[in-house]
Amino acid sequence: MTDILCNMIPAAIDDLQEIHALARKAAGHSKVTDWDDEYPSLAFLQNDIQSGGMYKAVHEGRILSFIHISPWADHVEDGGSDIDTWDASAKNPCGMARFCVDPDLQGQGLGRRMMAAAIDRARILGYDGIRFHASKGNPLVQHLYDSMGFRRAGEITFPYGDFICYEMKL
Repeated sequence: MTDILCNMIPAAIDDLQEIHALARKAAGHSKVTDWDDEYPSLAFLQNDIQSGGMYKAVHEGRILSFIHISPWADHVEDGGSDIDTWDASAKNPCGMARFCVDPDLQGQGLGRRMMAAAIDRARILGYDGIRFHASKGNPLVQHLYDSMGFRRAGEITFPYGDFICYEMKL
């Protein structure tokens, strides 16, 4: 599947069921994700799509990957937790969340190409940095993010798990 073009296409509400099915598949196949039967929920994904921040990669009519990109402030609003060790030079960072690659296609470089496309999309959208949390229990994504030049800015604990805080200056 190295021939798959990783264009970030905005997801539409008509994609909701397919995106949710892919999230459920990923949660069921992975031994290292914090995703489960409840997260991400259909309502959560619907909100991501309706907010205009959900992007997808499609190949031969099938969604293979998705990611949510939105202003970082959206990720910490309403008193949400944050760390104080982010790079303060980023004045308009985005947050990335719910990055998913079809489990049947993992290990073929699609995740790396999708993240590279997401970085490009963040630049196009005018962000000057990227921030996100990655599960401490997921060494596969940690390796991906470390190898792509993301900086470990710190760690954070939520009721549902421990996370590494990653960032990249654009």
